[in-house]
Amino acid sequence: MKRVIALRGATTVSKNSEVEIKYASIELFSEIIKKNNIELEDIISVEISCTKDINKAYPGKFIREYFKLDHTAIMHFNEMEVDKSLNGFIPLCIRLLILVDVNKTKKEFVYLNNAKKLRKDLLNK
Repeated sequence: MKRVIALRGATTVSKNSEVEIKYASIELFSEIIKKNNIELEDIISVEISCTKDINKAYPGKFIREYFKLDHTAIMHFNEMEVDKSLNGFIPLCIRLLILVDVNKTKKEFVYLNNAKKLRKDLLNK
């Protein structure tokens, strides 16, 4: 029996440019798919949030084109900025939430570049 799981990950770019956003988005998505052994046809949707300093391109556009996800729902949001949050503000950050129809329980979240600061609790696992 299959079930839906949510896979998370985040990365950062060094500057707000279309090229950087494209490379980082494809790299992060690839790592999440690879580490979790996900088949592209099992992806239900992809939710993407970016900090407000990323505005030169939509990460989901590059993910859709590169992985040919023409029939997968992809949605973008701005990341909340919360005063005195535990993780602090990580600039130039892209976060992904991928909903997948699978038959497994283990999940591997992926945090790359400066986004590793968001989930230090996952780094040593």
